[in-house]
Amino acid sequence: MKQVGVRFGFLLIVFCLTAIALKGRADVDTDFGKSLNPDAVDVWDTFLDTLEKRGLADPHWEIEPVVQEKLITYFKTKIDAGVSDGLTALPPYLPRYIHRFPEEILRELKAHAQSALEAHPKNGAAAKFLAIVLFSGIDVQKPIERYPLVEKAMVLVPNDIEICFFGYTTCTRFENRMAGEALAALERLLERSGDNDHRISYLWAMKLYTSEVPATPTQMYLRIGQKSPLKDRWEKALKQILVVFENELLEKPDSGAFYIIVHIYETLGADEAVISVFKKIHAVFEKRLEKNPNDISALRALASFHEKLGDPELAHEYRVKADPMLAWEGEVLHDFSPAVDLEGEPISLADYRGKVVLLDFWATWCVPCIAEMPNVKAIYEKYHTQGFEVIGISFDLDETALHKFLKENQLPWRQIFAGERRTSSVAQKYHIEGIPTQFLIDREGTVISVNARGKALGELVAVEMERKTD
Repeated sequence: MKQVGVRFGFLLIVFCLTAIALKGRADVDTDFGKSLNPDAVDVWDTFLDTLEKRGLADPHWEIEPVVQEKLITYFKTKIDAGVSDGLTALPPYLPRYIHRFPEEILRELKAHAQSALEAHPKNGAAAKFLAIVLFSGIDVQKPIERYPLVEKAMVLVPNDIEICFFGYTTCTRFENRMAGEALAALERLLERSGDNDHRISYLWAMKLYTSEVPATPTQMYLRIGQKSPLKDRWEKALKQILVVFENELLEKPDSGAFYIIVHIYETLGADEAVISVFKKIHAVFEKRLEKNPNDISALRALASFHEKLGDPELAHEYRVKADPMLAWEGEVLHDFSPAVDLEGEPISLADYRGKVVLLDFWATWCVPCIAEMPNVKAIYEKYHTQGFEVIGISFDLDETALHKFLKENQLPWRQIFAGERRTSSVAQKYHIEGIPTQFLIDREGTVISVNARGKALGELVAVEMERKTD
């Protein structure tokens, strides 16, 4: 079958990576409970403000000497203060930004924290600082040596949720080798976040399903296997997370939390519960569509409902309404002619009948497009002599920049300069909403896939080449 459907797991990932906008700014940290609730400290904010887009500064970035001195004094004071009410006064999101500290600052602060911990073994602030510094830079390919410090930090700061999250995320970097330690950190996180109001519990549970986490709790549960002695404890933790998301769904019936609820139920093998969840909230999304027929999240939700409930045709209808580009799959693609390539020569899809063709919608300013280019080149070189062709359709603003890029990178296939995507007639004709987008077309001109990227592209082309000999 040529049509490539959108898998439910993909929808979950999309939701989890986009629905949580809470991780990017320190000024919303109060939503995470008192373990991330900082004093209003200008020094930390000043440091963050020296980072362009907070952590995305130029690799040669430096902070002014006066800021360095203030930062050192600030952290020494916070470390010396130790723990109060089970918390430290260390600033929020330290794990995210510690790698941006200049080496000279880190050396001085590590030495100070080590001295403080030696003098006062129950100094949780010193333990937390050292755990974050040392474990953030650990090599996952080498033997594990530094975890006891993370464990000590979690014990010494019993009301701190952030250190538990840090412990969980860092342990999951080691896959199964630290499954027990990851579970212990997760159990503490759930216990401590559960002591707060529901909103805080929900936000921390959501963080477990974002790109910050190398492996979500459900992924870890699947990794350990059915015979693991940790299985029952992992299952209990999943059920605790499930309760948090179910409570959120009670408060907000149209919340995207249902995606994760279903994901967890599927992981636990509770198929009847999955169907029950879909049936309960189906009407909620139907009502949203009555108010706004173009509600994309509602359309995608209903698509996944009907797919799970055994009606793939209706699921596809909803999916196409959410993303009209999908309607091309299984259809003969209308030609983009009249058009000319960069050499001024006429170009038409009709010229490529009998060839397997990749339409690559891209631009030189598009980082993911450039990242995908080596994959396209490798497949082109492998299959070109067998009848595989590529047509690039560029949405660059500057045709000169496009010519320069093509010359420097020696792309061998023809290119069409389509101009800015939002005003491009080609983009409007094919419903291109973003790039990179890659249409794979068979020898008869029928679209095989509108998402032919990465590993999938090579697999699809290989299948189509094999079909020729059948």
